[in-house]
Amino acid sequence: MSGGIEPWKRPEFGKWLPSTIGKDASDIEHRLAWEESRASEFDILAAWKLDRISRRVIHVNVLAEWCDRNEKQLATAEGDIDLSSPMGRILFQLIASFAEGELEAIKARAKSSYTHLMKEGRWRGGFVPYGYRPEKQETGDGWKLVPDEYGLNTAETLREIVRKIIDGQSANSVCRWLNENRDKTPPPLDAQRIRGGKEPKGALWRVGNLIKMLRSHTLLGQVEMTEEVTLSDGRKEKRTRLVRDKDGLPLQRAQPLISKEDWERVSAKLEENSNKRAGNRTGGSPLLRVAFCTCGKPLYRYPGRSWSYYRCANKAITGLLCADSKSIGAPKLESTIEEEFLRVAGHIEIVRKVFRPGIDHTNDINEVTRAMQELREDREAGIYSSETGKLEYREEYSRMDRKREQLIALPTRPDTWEEIPTGETYGERWSQLTTAEGKSKELRASGLRVTVHSEDVPAQYVSGKLLVTLDEGRVIQRIGRIEIMFPRDFSDRIRQHTATHA
Repeated sequence: MSGGIEPWKRPEFGKWLPSTIGKDASDIEHRLAWEESRASEFDILAAWKLDRISRRVIHVNVLAEWCDRNEKQLATAEGDIDLSSPMGRILFQLIASFAEGELEAIKARAKSSYTHLMKEGRWRGGFVPYGYRPEKQETGDGWKLVPDEYGLNTAETLREIVRKIIDGQSANSVCRWLNENRDKTPPPLDAQRIRGGKEPKGALWRVGNLIKMLRSHTLLGQVEMTEEVTLSDGRKEKRTRLVRDKDGLPLQRAQPLISKEDWERVSAKLEENSNKRAGNRTGGSPLLRVAFCTCGKPLYRYPGRSWSYYRCANKAITGLLCADSKSIGAPKLESTIEEEFLRVAGHIEIVRKVFRPGIDHTNDINEVTRAMQELREDREAGIYSSETGKLEYREEYSRMDRKREQLIALPTRPDTWEEIPTGETYGERWSQLTTAEGKSKELRASGLRVTVHSEDVPAQYVSGKLLVTLDEGRVIQRIGRIEIMFPRDFSDRIRQHTATHA
């Protein structure tokens, strides 16, 4: 295991240590973590060298403090370190600092080796780009990537994907074809597992990943690198760029799978086929993240020949139609939901829930208490032995004690959600909304959730009038295939309104 990983997080080492080491957890959590570990089975934690415990100074210090508190000893076979003395602690931190520096040096060497291998056109290991397979070089010096043209023959699958896109098929239809023939066209992760002699996991091709793969320069045998960059406003963002050789040209790592002309044609087709007419791009969808399929995935709005319609997002993700779903016309679904929402909730006053963060000084109190404990330990170690030191100790300890008393005396308040009436009904608010985005936002804020079934769902009627039913505290309305569920607190608010206006 890497020396940079916390000891209590390593698979084998971690079995002997509580998982709450160094964490601000409750006494109960610390006790449960202790009982789940094998911490009660040892008295001395020994390693060959300090850097085998950890290469991070902070990890070593946290572990050493835990050992002190729990009457454990920390020892190494090479070098005598007495953690009970101030000098031993200083030496301990120095050695740990050197170990951490070595870790950074190892990382730097690994990065340098990675860059060198790429510039030499060699495969460094890890994930294999789709359409390639690793093969040992004839010289025996490392590995290289070659087109995968036997066995799974993912290179031919890749070229067939390119042909279909150039011929005018959408990425969605190609993804559906791939998923329907996964025994012959396994997705990248399963292909790599099969080449490694492992059973596939039954992964699915996804439209987004397919498009990303087709736009990648790896199809041309070139190398791309993803790096984290810091923007001018301080935010960090990951960006992918081509790796170039000393002459500034794209670094050629392997034989191209397709020609540069075909790669450019695919890119142009993908841009041409991008769905710029989608309903949720022009005008938006008033039911975005409000309407869902019975499988749990959201319904998306798509343009049709005569009108728009909603269908399960599973097709957009995997190219496969959802077996539990049937598309529904957008005008019918939107008008039904709007009418029933206003019929049930139009007269109800909008109540906004506002989160009020609580006030809790527990962490500050614990920090001061911990500092006072460290001050006492320093005095016991003889650091404040002179008369001047004793005076400084008393003043500093008294100051901390006063600070702790002040924190304890401060009022505390738990986190709360406050309901604030707006003085406006849902009907009044709805009449002011003019955009699909605004309607979607208001429906989501109300807590409304709509499920569209493939068949009609049973509803209750009295004298031909559709009833609103209560199910486990929820207000539920069922109309044909549409099931509208209002939030739980709506039942109380409807009762209150009915009682007030009875």
